[in-house]
Amino acid sequence: MPETIRPVPAEFGSLIVQLTVDDVDAAVRFYARAFGADELFRNCRPDDPRVFHAELLIGSSRMMLHDEFLERGLPAPAALGGTPVTIHLYVADAEATFADALAAGAISIAEVAPRFWGVRSGVLRDPFGHRWVIATRVEDLGPDEILERSAEVAANERLPVGKAGLHR
Repeated sequence: MPETIRPVPAEFGSLIVQLTVDDVDAAVRFYARAFGADELFRNCRPDDPRVFHAELLIGSSRMMLHDEFLERGLPAPAALGGTPVTIHLYVADAEATFADALAAGAISIAEVAPRFWGVRSGVLRDPFGHRWVIATRVEDLGPDEILERSAEVAANERLPVGKAGLHR
């Protein structure tokens, strides 16, 4: 009897972030220092120094990386003048992780602060042009509570985007 193949591999969730960077080696070092990432493996071709697939483990989540391949339509954020994507990372201590990321070379967009939706979070840009929200939940709020609080804050305080550093 054939073994049943799981449609979603056990080691992955249903949604995985895959980032294009301009230097996988440097990115792996940064993500290890900033977020405690462990490199699981990488694939390269003998005739091309670029990495076409690498996997990292950050906390309990896997993240995929690959080098920029412009000829395949895979540009890094710098080639696009920035990124419209934000990666949200929940951690036990937002302040400590944010500080680690800054020490590793990230740039602060919005400092860690209390947010009306029940988290302490800050926004940074990594050295490869990707924007990250680093957050720690401090309150368990339902959708109605969040909507009520949202109505009480100014429109410019609803998203922690900061005033500078949105693009590389």
